[in-house]
Amino acid sequence: MTRPAVVHFPLKKGTPLAASEKKVTEKLTKAAEAIAPIYEKQVNALDSQANFYPADATKDEIQQAAKSNSKILSPYTMVERDLKGRLTAIPYHIKFRDELLKVASLIEDAAKISDNFEFSKRLKVQANALMEGKYETSDIYWLSMKPYKINFVIGPIERYEDRLFFTKCAYQSWLGVMDKKQTEDAILFRDFIVSSRRKVLVPSEKVEFMDKIQIRVDDMLVFSGLIARFMFTSSNLPNDVNLMEKYGSEATIFNQSFNNKFNKRRYPIFLAVFEENFKNSYPRSLLRQGSLRNSYLHEISHPLLRYKDAEKRLQEYFPIFDEISASVLGVKACGSLLLKDIISQKELEAIMVMFIALAFCWWMQYLDESGVIHYAQGFAMALNFFLESGAIRESKGFSWPNFAKLFVSIDQLDSSLERILSVGTYEDAKKFTEQYGSLEIFERFRPILKNLI
Repeated sequence: MTRPAVVHFPLKKGTPLAASEKKVTEKLTKAAEAIAPIYEKQVNALDSQANFYPADATKDEIQQAAKSNSKILSPYTMVERDLKGRLTAIPYHIKFRDELLKVASLIEDAAKISDNFEFSKRLKVQANALMEGKYETSDIYWLSMKPYKINFVIGPIERYEDRLFFTKCAYQSWLGVMDKKQTEDAILFRDFIVSSRRKVLVPSEKVEFMDKIQIRVDDMLVFSGLIARFMFTSSNLPNDVNLMEKYGSEATIFNQSFNNKFNKRRYPIFLAVFEENFKNSYPRSLLRQGSLRNSYLHEISHPLLRYKDAEKRLQEYFPIFDEISASVLGVKACGSLLLKDIISQKELEAIMVMFIALAFCWWMQYLDESGVIHYAQGFAMALNFFLESGAIRESKGFSWPNFAKLFVSIDQLDSSLERILSVGTYEDAKKFTEQYGSLEIFERFRPILKNLI
């Protein structure tokens, strides 16, 4: 299924925006829209190389060329052939200069309108970063400024479209306005999870910045580029571990995208894959809360699992372990919230129920968008691990024998995943993936999910 490269969301009734702020968002919406054509030039849904590399270039040829020209595998270059047929790298900000001039101009117009000095400066830095390729400078200023009600992200950010090397970043943009009430709930979770975080396994390689983790929940106005195609419910940036260590990270939960996924996928999946008697114990409102908290937990946990050399050690297995480890750690961390009476056991069970529904949601998205295979395979690991340990059972749908058994299994899985992330070898990751990563667990449920696929 091909989704549009731009998705608009209606302004939520009662959103607190002054007249000047509405004008700012109008300009930024146009800037976001203007990034979509660049994204479409980068990608090719039928080719794992997308358009980042020449269609006739082999993986080996690209790797050999990168040995003498490191820019070939830079996240921010398009690889083409010169007149002699040799591979060469062209920086994004040069390749797409004409398109970026329009985008930057719109952002600068918004900066002139904004009454907030810090946000105005941020917009100017963002416009400059697009034109000069100085993305790090933009990230540093953004992470250093105080949270502002309007949130605008734009640039080449995520690598999911490069299924050859998982290296090239595709353009995207989003614009949203903070949901203050939901943000306060997310901050409550962040504070307790960060404060209860255990000692790391390998301090010398661990990226530590727990005092600089930010989180917010936004009502969205527009998705453009990659994020419009993938319709993520949350994001955690920046991706550079060195920037994270120095300046921290910011997680964003996207309200409308989350609501859409819950209503159309996650809740219907719950109704389909759980045993009848079991699911009667969980009302829809509780499950919605549990599903939203899964998003919080994943994004809060992500920066707690950053190991500087993990990507180099695990290679193509890294994104699998990177994503599922954050989701599993997030659920496990809720144990401290239960002990401190921040949440009830039933609320924690709802989080775990929706963790399983989320696993099927990622598999179904993978059927549409092969770029999210690492999410589907990671969640397959979790389900297969739980089944093997007897923590969940399957007869006419999923259920679990008791709460404690599942929580023990979550703890064991968390330890196994983080050990591979922190000190594991490529062979360790490969072996664990081969043992638990089979997608067959999802295929068994295909007949009862056929109306959702």
